[in-house]
Amino acid sequence: MIIFYAKNFNYKMAFIPIRTKNNSLSSKVVIASLFLLFINLSSCSQIRPINTQHNFADTGLQTIDTLDVYAEGNTIHALLSGVDNKSQTPALRYISSLDAGKTWSLPVTVNRNLAKVKQSKRGNDFQIAAHGDKIMAIWQTQGGEPWSGILSAALSLDKGKTWNKVPSPVDNKYSKINQGYYDITADLHGTFHITWLDDREEVGDSQGLRYASFQHLNKDSNWAYHNDLEATSCTCCWSNITADKKGNIHVLFRDDNPRDMMLISSFDAGKSWKNADPVWAFGWNFVGCPHQGGGIATTQNNDETILHSVVWNGNESNRGLYYHQSKSNNETTSPIVSLGDETSASGDIAVIDNNQIGVVYTTSTTENTLVMAKLSQDGGKSWQKEQRLTDEGAEPAHPRIVGTTDGFRFFWTEWLENGNAILVMSELKN
Repeated sequence: MIIFYAKNFNYKMAFIPIRTKNNSLSSKVVIASLFLLFINLSSCSQIRPINTQHNFADTGLQTIDTLDVYAEGNTIHALLSGVDNKSQTPALRYISSLDAGKTWSLPVTVNRNLAKVKQSKRGNDFQIAAHGDKIMAIWQTQGGEPWSGILSAALSLDKGKTWNKVPSPVDNKYSKINQGYYDITADLHGTFHITWLDDREEVGDSQGLRYASFQHLNKDSNWAYHNDLEATSCTCCWSNITADKKGNIHVLFRDDNPRDMMLISSFDAGKSWKNADPVWAFGWNFVGCPHQGGGIATTQNNDETILHSVVWNGNESNRGLYYHQSKSNNETTSPIVSLGDETSASGDIAVIDNNQIGVVYTTSTTENTLVMAKLSQDGGKSWQKEQRLTDEGAEPAHPRIVGTTDGFRFFWTEWLENGNAILVMSELKN
């Protein structure tokens, strides 16, 4: 059975419309709250109301542009960017939940007295990662030209209550070059690792994949181990980075030619990197950008790291979303699994333990875009029937999934009829 957290205009919570479809911004403030609702899906035999109310804090934002979530145990960190409903200027807000999404903290403005926020969009989301009391937020500032803007970073040492500026991972000499499609993670020692795309070589039809790491030691802490992981990757497909329990770093990205998803790993905390290998050799040759990245997570089988990836392929003969499992040396450990159908895309993946793996993605019909979830209880060897998370007529975008000790939690933004969008959280219940 599925619990769906949605928002209704008759409830009392200030939510954040997103940029309208005609690329304009609405000035209307949407007031609503999240409420719990059972959806009548094909997997459910009846609709039953739930009395429990689920509330997000009023973020004070009029519109949501980007969303990122990061989980540690039952703690969920969320970073939202959008337009402030008072100043009508872009703002960056942090909220957190210590109980796997049941209750949420009051919002904190991350960029207060720090770098301004460039208005971005889903698929090029501002990013957050955490390790204990330390939380890092990454966003993009507006440069001198509409397409330019350097990455900015802020660090909190008190669980998100206050935020301080730290240097950008990008050298100032590249400040006029657009940086985007980034991801950040924290390893078991509390070192932050980031990847991003930029075109400092001015190739034009591809971008370079960059990497840097940050360890907070004192006030002079800075980024280190700058590496160019790939000189020619896809121009606008988001990358993913994760750290396994042994401290190794793994990056998933889309290559240039062919446009297949690649994995590259570091076994010395980012100092050096092995050669990249395709997750699966689809051999997709395509001129252009599909705006499709993937998702990556790791489990540990004794001393062996297992990489779990969800990737999208554009070949007409086998188009769609796929799950792949491999060892850290890219040795495949199970057959590749097709998820959804040929319309499935925008996949993300998370794990709870060695057995519980969850995937979320979108699937399209002639009338709707649906958010679907699919779970494995045996480490990816078999998969349960997919379950639909969105209601009829919903228009969702870019779902995300995190694994908590209380189960998987799903997040996405959803268009409303007035051109705004709201934040939605969902969970699966037995």
